[in-house]
Amino acid sequence: MENIKSFLNKINSKDTEDNSELENTLEESVIKDLSFNEVYLRLLASKQDTIKVKEIILESEIDFIKSAKQLKSVFDLQLKEAIEKVNDLYNKEQVNLQTHYRKKLAGEGFLDLIKAFSDTDFSLVIMNSRIYAYKFYKPYHDVYEGSFQSGVIYEYDEPVCTLKGVYVNLLHPRITGGTVLISTDNRHPNADSGGLSEVCVGNLEGRAIPLENTTALIELLHEICETYESMHLDSAYFIPEQNYATREGKLKWTA
Repeated sequence: MENIKSFLNKINSKDTEDNSELENTLEESVIKDLSFNEVYLRLLASKQDTIKVKEIILESEIDFIKSAKQLKSVFDLQLKEAIEKVNDLYNKEQVNLQTHYRKKLAGEGFLDLIKAFSDTDFSLVIMNSRIYAYKFYKPYHDVYEGSFQSGVIYEYDEPVCTLKGVYVNLLHPRITGGTVLISTDNRHPNADSGGLSEVCVGNLEGRAIPLENTTALIELLHEICETYESMHLDSAYFIPEQNYATREGKLKWTA
């Protein structure tokens, strides 16, 4: 009603000659929804040649519930990816820190290790950017015996292989695959191949390599060497076919 009163006042005023202002007033005067028939009838009854039509187009409708669910699923996925990325970075940094620490310790304690090894049959060998504790067998050690978890021991008539040396990677924080190498004539049943080869570490897996305690380190090195002076036949890559005798005995290691 206020717009209509304003319109009537402007018609009766002296400013009616201002067409632009009148147009604005007309534009503001009435806003209502019409059916198509009503529009058509008004067009037919119109005395004007031109009309002004304002069109509002609804381009899309938003399903807020569906959108919220989609946003939640996207958020959950991105959160999972972010957590996995953080965990991955954390694990990598942890390994880097441990490796850096062990390299620093090996560098600063190098003379201490040499001194500790001087009274043993171990020496330090740098090979392929790694530092190994190395035992050279003189004379070579012939491997005759193999044991099973059941407690049965096979004693072969002829040596299955000859153990020449054992290498232990001191830059590894713990014993794992690739930590221990052995050098043999013929293939040891617990080795990947003949010659210089990685070996199955059995129940040595996960044991810490204590660089900071040379006494404990040397004890561990002796235990590792004794492990490969015989064979563990339950986890062997192959069972030797030579003649053998059997007896009951205590297992030296298990896989």
